[in-house]
Amino acid sequence: MSASVELACPRDAEGFTRVYAATPREFAAAQRCLHCGDEHALQRESITDKGGLAGCVSCGHIELYTLKDFPRALGITVVVIAAVLAPFTYYVSLFVAAGIDAALYAFAPNMVMCYVCHAAHRGFAREPRHPRFDREIDERLKFGERAVMGKPMRPGGTAGAPEPEH
Repeated sequence: MSASVELACPRDAEGFTRVYAATPREFAAAQRCLHCGDEHALQRESITDKGGLAGCVSCGHIELYTLKDFPRALGITVVVIAAVLAPFTYYVSLFVAAGIDAALYAFAPNMVMCYVCHAAHRGFAREPRHPRFDREIDERLKFGERAVMGKPMRPGGTAGAPEPEH
């Protein structure tokens, strides 16, 4: 099982570097950024003994969320083609596109994202499990005291947390 982390460059918000390891426990202590050339430390202590994530490998923050590693460009392409063909297929192409889109989504693997630095973690063990995206956590981290819906941080972060209620 190989693992990877897509890290954002701290100097260039548009720049990303992807770091690979044969197993989650084999990440190096630091990684050279492809954009700025600096060495950036990896938070290897965020990786559990079983290869899961207790926090972000890039910044160490303990609040993460899970989402599908869905090829969005492919999904949009399928829908656009179906929409163009709709008048000629008596709109059956839209139902076919929905089926293809659902199959792509069902078979897409999960990835874990960091709320703070937006690092994408792939190939890590499922446990501890992180819930799907929670707007309240995102608002608290973006706006701090000004957050309208922000909820306080759960002790231990999002590892093993229940799914959001909304």
